[in-house]
Amino acid sequence: MEDQDNSRMTESARVAAARMKLGWNLGNTFECHGSWFDQIRLETAWGNPITSRELIRLIASLGFGVIRVPVTWYPHMDEAGRIDEDWLRRVRRIVRMTAAEGLYCIINSHHDVGNMRSYGGGWIQADRNNYIANRERAAFMWEQIADSFAGESDKLIFEGFSEILNPDCEWAMPSEEEMEVVNDWNQLFVDTVRATGGANATRNLLVNTYAAGVSDYIFRGFRVPKDTAEGHIIAGIHSYAPLGFTSRAATWARQTDEFDCLCEEELERLFDTVDRGLGEFDVPVVLSEFGAMDRANTKERARYVSLVVSLARMRGIPCIYWDDGKKYDILSRGDAAVRYPEIVQAMRVAAGVLQ
Repeated sequence: MEDQDNSRMTESARVAAARMKLGWNLGNTFECHGSWFDQIRLETAWGNPITSRELIRLIASLGFGVIRVPVTWYPHMDEAGRIDEDWLRRVRRIVRMTAAEGLYCIINSHHDVGNMRSYGGGWIQADRNNYIANRERAAFMWEQIADSFAGESDKLIFEGFSEILNPDCEWAMPSEEEMEVVNDWNQLFVDTVRATGGANATRNLLVNTYAAGVSDYIFRGFRVPKDTAEGHIIAGIHSYAPLGFTSRAATWARQTDEFDCLCEEELERLFDTVDRGLGEFDVPVVLSEFGAMDRANTKERARYVSLVVSLARMRGIPCIYWDDGKKYDILSRGDAAVRYPEIVQAMRVAAGVLQ
């Protein structure tokens, strides 16, 4: 399909997903938030350095095809909901740095949703009253983002929001009504972006399930938004299974530093669930967050990422590793180097991106 000025062709969502293959999240950077931080320095507030062109070039040189840039917008919005132009300009610079390296880029609304309400985030929730109260403000936010980035490469993808939760911050068992509200948020996002016209009329858009979750129950409540542009919607999911291996925070899960056969079986079941739940929708799927924290078990983490990416590749699902620059890191941002070569190499082999 062509955009309105007929100057370029917009590739389909399915083609874009296939070309991404493997990706990396610029985590704990542009999604930083909290009232005690100087807003000017929010990019570095959670301990990571200013994002450099050398880092983007490193990622491209490794064969990664996409960088996801989580962004929290509310700290940079005034009372009327207007986004600070300096912040938009800084995010736009990162988008252009990725485009210069031929990479896809995904920007989202990160802690504007989710369970960080104690920090002032999570103002967009899976709740009907919240939807009624905040839909105009959210639409205005998405409209500003779409207008600001309208002239950027077709490899830029807008993601409506990350892990949206209900007011009780439940991850697994929202009500059917709450999942329907998520569908309404996704529809509002798509309609708002499309209404800005130009390249945004056919730009590929990414929409998530409730909490970006993976379960038969959550998938049954998910609905792909109606779209005026055919074939330009991507469904997004996250998974940190098995939680007892990937995160020490999940104290209720079976804790293990070894990626053993039980871990393998859990991942196989996870992707079977994806097959059952999202297989009926005629849209490509992206695993836009996965990762395992460092437990001084580099070889085991390498085995984990290899299996995740392999199982996903069999289904045509690109994977985007969550790197927070700390516990989940695989790259050294300060000197633009690979911190864990064994893990990076395992992903590259599994994704088929070795050059």
